[in-house]
Parts: sequence; structure tokens; C-alpha cells
Amino acid sequence: MVVLFSTRSIRIFPSLIFCPSPNKSLLPIALIKVYFTFSSAIRDLLYIQIQTGEFENKTIGDLLSYEQPVKYIVVDTEYSDDRNLIPVLTANKTFILGYTTEQENVFDKNECIIFDDFTMDVKYVNFPFKVKSSAIKILTAKTNINLYFVYEYLLFLRLMSEEHKRHYISEIEPLNIAIPNPAMQYKIVDCLRCINEQIDNAQRYQITYQKQKQYLLNQIFI
Repeated sequence: MVVLFSTRSIRIFPSLIFCPSPNKSLLPIALIKVYFTFSSAIRDLLYIQIQTGEFENKTIGDLLSYEQPVKYIVVDTEYSDDRNLIPVLTANKTFILGYTTEQENVFDKNECIIFDDFTMDVKYVNFPFKVKSSAIKILTAKTNINLYFVYEYLLFLRLMSEEHKRHYISEIEPLNIAIPNPAMQYKIVDCLRCINEQIDNAQRYQITYQKQKQYLLNQIFI
């Protein structure tokens, strides 16, 4: 029987790392990168144990439905910076390209994964959006599948492309992966979300610190 990290142990360790202190806002960017490494290491540990365990094997196509993005493509690519508008997304590192006033044909079907068919970059999304490119596949979970679990699985697989071609239908959808029962999927997701939320908090503190620093410098040199 495969023994996975317990939710409790995962929750305790990040809480020790990110415990509140007067110097919390001084977290350097280098240290945040260490936290990303920690998150990746825990993900690898969990999913390697799944791969080597006695779990049912299913294809990605068994787990996820996909939708072509054509109806959700933004018309006007002159984006706004107003965050109250609809975000326009890409699956690569930029993620949010900008914001649009367009209200028609917005994807608002709860959570999904956006998958770049050429680069194989993936992003988890749980808010309404539009996209810029038809190269995106919009992936949603089938019955008894935790979408965030599959998202983390895709990150674990470290999908990379050496050819400029579409990959999802021919190469990714047929991939066989080990899949635990829904209860275990949720436990793993709970662990990983806990870590990722702490990283998000650290990043927000870092941004706040940088803004405060810039404000003080501006005041000094007025």
C-alpha cells in the first residue's frame, strides 16, 4: 500500500516557514524561489508515489473533456489595465495579457485548465475569461475527477515540446496515468493548495514591500 504525505504534516511545515513576524514583508525574491522549489519537490514526491502505486490507469482523455476556444477569442486586442473588466488569458508565463470590455462569449463555466497546444504550458483558472489565441485548449474535468489534481499532475509531467505543432489530441489526450480514488485526489489537492496558498501570500507580501519601498524613496527625493 502506498503511504502518502499526510495533510497534517504538509500543513504544519508551511505554517512554520510562513509564521507571522515583524519582518514578514522583507522576504527576498530568492527565498520565494526556494518556496517554489519546495512546492515542486512535494508535488514530485506525491505523484511519484502515485505512479508506483497500485492505482487504476486512465488516459488524460478519460479524465478531461476539451473545448476549442474559438468562441472565446477576444476581438479587440487593445487591452485595458482595469482589473474590474474581463481578463484575457494565455497559458504561458504572462498568463493575463490584459483586460477587455467585451461581455459576449466569456468562458464562465467554473474551473478549467487552459492548455497551449504548441508549447504545452498549462494554467489553472477558476474565474471568467476570454483568450487571445486559437492555440488554447480549454480542459474541464469529467465525473469523479478533481481538476486541480490533474492540473498538478500535468505540472509534474513537465510537458515540453521540441516541435512547433499541436500536441493535445495526438499526444497528451492518449497519455496513460495512474489515478487514485476521488477521496485521495482531494487529500492530495488539499496538501498542494495549502503550500501554494502560502507561496501566494509570500508573493503578495513581497509586492507590498516593494510598493512601500518605492513610496518611501519617492517621498525622500521629492
